Amino acid sequence: MVKEHKRKGKTLALSRQRDNNSWMTPSIIESVQECEPKKRKRVQDKTPRKRIRVSVTTGASTTCQDHIKKKMTEKVQGCSTPTKKKKGTKETSSSMDISSGSSNISPVLNITGNIKKRNLKRTADDFEEPPVKKKTKKEQVISQRAKFQKEYTELHLLGEGGFGSVFAGYRQEDKLPVAIKHIPKENVFLKHKDENGRKIALEVAIMLKLKNLCTSSSGQLAMVSLLDWYELEEELLLVMERPMPSEDLFVYLDEHEGCLNEEEAKIILKQLVEATIQLQNANIFHRDIKVENVLIKSSSEGPQAYLIDFGLSCFDRGRKFALLRGTRDHVPPEFYRLKKYTAGPTTVWQLGVLLFEILHNKMFKTISFLTNKLKINKKLSKNCQDLMTKCLKEQPKERPTLEELLSHPWFS
Repeated sequence: MVKEHKRKGKTLALSRQRDNNSWMTPSIIESVQECEPKKRKRVQDKTPRKRIRVSVTTGASTTCQDHIKKKMTEKVQGCSTPTKKKKGTKETSSSMDISSGSSNISPVLNITGNIKKRNLKRTADDFEEPPVKKKTKKEQVISQRAKFQKEYTELHLLGEGGFGSVFAGYRQEDKLPVAIKHIPKENVFLKHKDENGRKIALEVAIMLKLKNLCTSSSGQLAMVSLLDWYELEEELLLVMERPMPSEDLFVYLDEHEGCLNEEEAKIILKQLVEATIQLQNANIFHRDIKVENVLIKSSSEGPQAYLIDFGLSCFDRGRKFALLRGTRDHVPPEFYRLKKYTAGPTTVWQLGVLLFEILHNKMFKTISFLTNKLKINKKLSKNCQDLMTKCLKEQPKERPTLEELLSHPWFS
């Protein structure tokens, strides 16, 4: 998709699909072609019931009938209501008369036996859980889709690319604006095993962790949060917050003649550095920080930046990555030389690239910068030039850490 941007009276064709190897210098074409990543097609419990032990008394033997008669008589007499004995009358028996004959004992024993059987049956009935019928996969999908349609209303298309489409929408309950991302199942190639052993999309796992991070943090996080997600038969739906009014930084630059002044750039970059420090503390590596993946909300207090699109993100364990995921034009130099890169230095490099693009009327390309075809504007303040130069150092060890970047004099 090619979009024309008018910057300072010039028409500049900007494409989210970058150029091919035509921009590479002959000296490193062979190295780049060897490690070149594939072209990406994308726009920029219930409490368990207490079990009670139930004991059932065994019925008496018929060989001790007299003893049983005596005991049963005592129980019956004890339960009957006592009556006043009139003078001169004989004491009458209780309302239940038990004779000494064995034939009269049998009914009592039968009653006891029946009670025993009923108690045993009741015990089984009380504690046996009714079988729960598991929903089929098709039923689960239908249920999920119905739930989504009940909770949210989908509106117009916001953007689309090789990995999916994003639509505007709102939550039915309170009309909260949302962004609804549709990702075809065949594009969900990164999976993560959660604490219950269930495999879920890595993007979902990342955003669930971010949601917990947002809940536990007292300050404003420069990242959109996940509200809901639905796994359907052919696609994955992610429902995220949508700050209003807002637009991505790519479009925002267009509306400001291609570049920003230093003061506004400083506000935006500082918020993004703080956000990436929080991601680093949560062991999350975004991998694709660029103007298309930053949302800008306009307000009277100044621009508020939000980092979006965690589709290429992963959990960082301090390892070296050999498979490149991200934007080709923003590849850190170490990947060309060593075919490996790490989270911290790569994030600092990408922040430097973003700062270059929002302060210059040019699109950044790693090869062009390394061969001095792109240069930092000398009209910028000394502190700004210094910060950008340090972020774009060729050697990753020479770049500052994110914490060092945040304490740079330019942000003072």
